Amino acid sequence: MSKIKRVVVMAVGSGGDVAPMASVAAKLADRGFECTLMAPARYKHCTQGTGVIFQSIGADEIFAEVFDGDDIWHPLKGSRAAWRYYGAAMRSGFQALRQGWSSSDTILVSSSFAVAARLAEELDGYRNTTVHLSPSVIFSAHQPSKWPKYSMPPAWPLFLKRLMIREAERWITDPMIGAQVNSYRKELGLPPERYLFSRWLHSPRRVIYAFPEWFASSAEDWPVNGVFAGFPGDINREYQLPAELEAFLQKGNEPVVVITAGTAVAVRPVWVDRIVDFSISQGTRVVVIGPVSHPVRADKLVCRIPFAPFEALLSRTHLIIHHAGIGTIAEAMRAELPQLLVPMAHDQVDNAERVQKMGLGRKIDPTNLVALEAAWQWIFNPNARKALKEAKQKLMIDGNGGNRIVDTVLADLTSE
Repeated sequence: MSKIKRVVVMAVGSGGDVAPMASVAAKLADRGFECTLMAPARYKHCTQGTGVIFQSIGADEIFAEVFDGDDIWHPLKGSRAAWRYYGAAMRSGFQALRQGWSSSDTILVSSSFAVAARLAEELDGYRNTTVHLSPSVIFSAHQPSKWPKYSMPPAWPLFLKRLMIREAERWITDPMIGAQVNSYRKELGLPPERYLFSRWLHSPRRVIYAFPEWFASSAEDWPVNGVFAGFPGDINREYQLPAELEAFLQKGNEPVVVITAGTAVAVRPVWVDRIVDFSISQGTRVVVIGPVSHPVRADKLVCRIPFAPFEALLSRTHLIIHHAGIGTIAEAMRAELPQLLVPMAHDQVDNAERVQKMGLGRKIDPTNLVALEAAWQWIFNPNARKALKEAKQKLMIDGNGGNRIVDTVLADLTSE
């Protein structure tokens, strides 16, 4: 291990994908490594106040086109749109690695779709660790994930679920991912790969699950080299709330509700404003986190702000209504906060399903007033409060998953 001096942490996707990996990078820098975070240029701020060097992974124009567009949050078009960016970042990221680093003194830690690291592992001998932030990334017949439009019924016999996964890879995921990965592999003189989603995305060396086993237990067909680390904590090192938000929280006696569709969305979804109006009708004040893309009404009951550290905010609020992003879910659990969930695309549907099964939240239809009122009553259910308290206790026992990710990476290095 003494030869390894540098670590490159590669992260692609929205802020919810990059911020936890930036936290891991900061912890590696704290351990004395020269650490670089390669991520979309938009998230350079994630390294502020740390010893981490930031470098864009490239393809930033395509990132803006994809993640500021409408398709990325569409339940059917979202994955194909995302892979347009992932493929471009794969090409630029792989070339950047070849120009600036060497596998003799550098290791890689990569997010699920930072596939430049997988190519560097295969071609240049890098030691790479794949970090999966949510369980939906793992294709499993034993424990099939929920998807935005089409999901396998859990009650189906195992042979049928295996058949459906094989056909889904053959006709959907392999063509979609292969259009990016296999076309570049051909340019590099490599043969095409099959089973890209179920097998190739996972490093054959080490896979780490950045969520606890009680949130999503492993199955027989999960990667054999996978280990659980738990949810990363200390995502934001600066916990101070913006002055505008601090002043809003100190005014009034009404309960405070946080509403967000995620900070990655370029245009606030229509459902956000519907839920704002409904929440106010229930006697609350509202903090809306996200882009101010619509005209802002003058209202002392609403504070609209583009970003706030949840570690400082959620403990001072009573409810969060959100898009079911995995990072938001984890912070709400830590704050013992009930969650109403409006999943839109990607892993959000699966995350929401798991939270609801655990009794920590409810999926809602923002257009259904009767269902909204029923979900609002659930917030005050004693069983829900008990489940929230138990989840918080589990997280306190688990500790910071980011530390365990770093410990696992370094333990693997030592053993080798």
